[in-house]
Amino acid sequence: MDTPFCSQVARAKTNDMAGTATEASCWLLIEDPSPWARKAVEEAAWYPDIANTVQQWRTEVPTLRIQLIRRALTTWDRRGAIRCVVVRAGIDPVVHTRRVSDYADVAALNVPKLLQRGPSTLPEAPLVLTCTNGRRDACCAKWGRPVATAARQAHPEGAWQTSHLGGHRFAPTALVLPSGMHYGWLDAEAVPTVVAAHQERTVYSLSHCRGRVTQKRPVQAACVALRKRLHCTALDDGMGQIVAHPHESVWQVAVQMQGRTYRAQVQAQPGPAFRHSCRSDTPKPSTVWQVAWEDESQRIDSRA
Repeated sequence: MDTPFCSQVARAKTNDMAGTATEASCWLLIEDPSPWARKAVEEAAWYPDIANTVQQWRTEVPTLRIQLIRRALTTWDRRGAIRCVVVRAGIDPVVHTRRVSDYADVAALNVPKLLQRGPSTLPEAPLVLTCTNGRRDACCAKWGRPVATAARQAHPEGAWQTSHLGGHRFAPTALVLPSGMHYGWLDAEAVPTVVAAHQERTVYSLSHCRGRVTQKRPVQAACVALRKRLHCTALDDGMGQIVAHPHESVWQVAVQMQGRTYRAQVQAQPGPAFRHSCRSDTPKPSTVWQVAWEDESQRIDSRA
């Protein structure tokens, strides 16, 4: 019998992915249409040329995450010009696109400075990054590539394949920038709706929303839970922060939504154990986020 893919196993074990988005508010996207290794960035042939500079950038910007992007395998956006995109995600976004002729020239971009300087106008179309890094996990190739193809057909200027985004058990998984909304268990038919929702400044289906990458995971869980409670999908709403961390597994969170501040206690508890990766047969515990709002006794469970 064939071993089930980890994404299929996860779907059978849990139905809520809130509070599982990658945590990174700043992004550097580097075009590389070659086959990607398991650690796509660090194992790229050109990475040693910029490794020292990247280390300096990460010291200055601890929330910086670097992704490889491509339109398709062996397909350049513009041959002879490597596309690089610097993004500060969230409600006050920054997006800069640069092109370099050689990977060594990426080191001259001064990414920390670009992240601080906002352009006068932002791209009208969102960037849709679909993880297709099959060498990291088979699910990302099997389930991610059809979604990436659909994204390119529906949104050719803004659609990109990308290296590992985190959480392949939720494959197909996609990130929309600069909003920072991270989605999981998408399907190809949903892609036009995802694009349209973000162009209209709304969140796509909350049942597929993992959270906003600019927030810590307890805040992500609370924000998605509150959106569901209030039926709020406004993309620019739902800002939150941790106001206290009284216990290792407990956070006090404040969320601004629909003109009001809501406060909640968010607690992480162990959930069902299952395989989180196709590369491993060892079950790992999941996380159940329990969100209790100050104005109600009811707890909202989010299983991740």
